[in-house]
Amino acid sequence: MHQSSPTAAFDANRHRSLARIASKRRVMQLIPLLVVFYSVFLLPPEVEFSVFGVNFPSYRIALLVVSVPVLWSSIRGRIATIHFMDVAILIIGFWTMLSFTLNYGLGVGLVRGAGITIDTVLPYFVARNCIKSLDDLRYFLILALPAIALAGIALVAESLSGQLIVRPAFASIFGNMSAFAGGETTGSLTLEAEYRLGGLLRAYGPFPHPILAGIMMIGFLPLYYFSGLRSWPLIGGILFTLSGFFGLSSSAFLALILAFGAVGIYHVKAYIPKISWWSINSLLLLLVVTLHMVSKNGIIPIISRLTLTPHTAEYRLNIWAWGSLSVEKNPWFGIGYRQWERFSWMGESVDAHFLLLAMRHGLIVPVIMLAAIFYGMIRLGLTTPYLSPKDRAFVIGINICMLIFVIVGQTVNYFGSANILLMSVIAFVASAVAWANGQMTFKRQQVMQYSRMMVRAPG
Repeated sequence: MHQSSPTAAFDANRHRSLARIASKRRVMQLIPLLVVFYSVFLLPPEVEFSVFGVNFPSYRIALLVVSVPVLWSSIRGRIATIHFMDVAILIIGFWTMLSFTLNYGLGVGLVRGAGITIDTVLPYFVARNCIKSLDDLRYFLILALPAIALAGIALVAESLSGQLIVRPAFASIFGNMSAFAGGETTGSLTLEAEYRLGGLLRAYGPFPHPILAGIMMIGFLPLYYFSGLRSWPLIGGILFTLSGFFGLSSSAFLALILAFGAVGIYHVKAYIPKISWWSINSLLLLLVVTLHMVSKNGIIPIISRLTLTPHTAEYRLNIWAWGSLSVEKNPWFGIGYRQWERFSWMGESVDAHFLLLAMRHGLIVPVIMLAAIFYGMIRLGLTTPYLSPKDRAFVIGINICMLIFVIVGQTVNYFGSANILLMSVIAFVASAVAWANGQMTFKRQQVMQYSRMMVRAPG
């Protein structure tokens, strides 16, 4: 009977030891991002403190706490090479503070702009520092799954029971949240119990709003589906992210349509290998541009009509019409939290994230943000021929996830903890680009070396 030699056994033990050390180091590297992520998915907005007029929700406290080791790690040169997307986020942070300073004066502007800047810049750089490779992101998805699972269970329980559970429970400890209008406190926030689809409750869970509950959960579905994970992390990730359905919002359903559509295209493409993703994306872009050109009011009305109730689409069209007028009148630095022109019966909410950024801070902020996002997605797509099939699929999943957040962002405002998640996803794209560029460079060098060897070979 064959027995392994002592040397082989030693090598196997050494390999396992190195694997455990590498795994432990990766977990330690991911802790800052996990702390922020768990605060977003487990602690509702009621967990909040106010210091000198600046509100500190749990996720903002987590960001400030973990930013210290992240900054130290960056100073020591452990962060990936800085590229266009990183610079773009820094410019956005600077312009946000500048716009509020010009709108409100130095003192008040700095206080009011501080929270938004923290929620925009810090989550991006925390995620950039923690995620340096696709394997890092895979580990993160595994370690983050318990938080997603608990949030998903809460959404299902609330919707099926017909009662809000999580936020009222925390409100009994921390008190009700304050309601805001024009950036000013107007009293206590009342959570509305709204029922749809035969009596199902629109669940909040730990999230700021049922609409955001849907997109924050479903937005992660492509990441898990295309991650290359196996067994319970894959199955659990898919099942629990689908619980975003119980937010019962048109935005969640739009996200589901986009996610399922992308998955379907991915599998159909396997039977038509000659059609590249560039061809598919070009056709989709051509379709969007054609619809925008031939439709009466452009593509936004078409997206807005994917709603559960007809008046919602009409309301969002009015938001875009009046919001665009506000941007046209204040294109550089926006209007901050000041009231915007609109019909008297319209509320203050602007259900269009990038439009709201333009209204508050000027066109510079959303234009640079979208430019950074699409730059990252295109760069990521260019690297796919140089990646393994497993990594190529994951890169596609990252791009799909980002695209879902962008498209749904035309019909929803990513406020509060949802903005943390948006900036983290943008960072995932940036980190994937940096890692994939390294892989592409390495593969090209290998090809060049092989070509040189073939040239030098005799005969």
